[in-house]
Amino acid sequence: MAVIKEGLLKVDPGLFLWTVITFAVLVLLLWKTAWRPIVDALDARAEKVRGDIENAENARVEAEKVLSVHRQEMAKAKDDAADIIAKGREEAEKMKNEIVEKANKEASTIVDRARKEIDLAKENALSDIKNEVVLLSTEIASKIISKNINPDDQKALVQEALNKMRTVQ
Repeated sequence: MAVIKEGLLKVDPGLFLWTVITFAVLVLLLWKTAWRPIVDALDARAEKVRGDIENAENARVEAEKVLSVHRQEMAKAKDDAADIIAKGREEAEKMKNEIVEKANKEASTIVDRARKEIDLAKENALSDIKNEVVLLSTEIASKIISKNINPDDQKALVQEALNKMRTVQ
């Protein structure tokens, strides 16, 4: 208890007054010299953080807009590509149909030409046969006229004419 009477807990009014004055002067000096720059620096830092947050938010909003525009352009490009592919298919189908139609016309033309050539060859063959028959008939008639023929000779002449006709065919 001796420490209490003489020691640390004993209040000296003069020392107390000087301690309060020193504390007040120290606070005043700190207020004038250090407090204002510290507060200004903290305020500037807070303002910078607020600005960075606003810039980040603006950048996010702008990025979302750009992304939206990009998605729309991609969708449009996809639609355009689908249209181009569809038009290409239509054009290919049209070209195929034109080629098939042209081939059919050419085939029809070739068939018609072949038929005409066959008909012409047939007519020529018939004409040749007719000419040969006329010649044979004339020959037979001249032989019949030149000799008096009995039925056996007549039969032989007809047979001979028929044999000549068979060789012509």
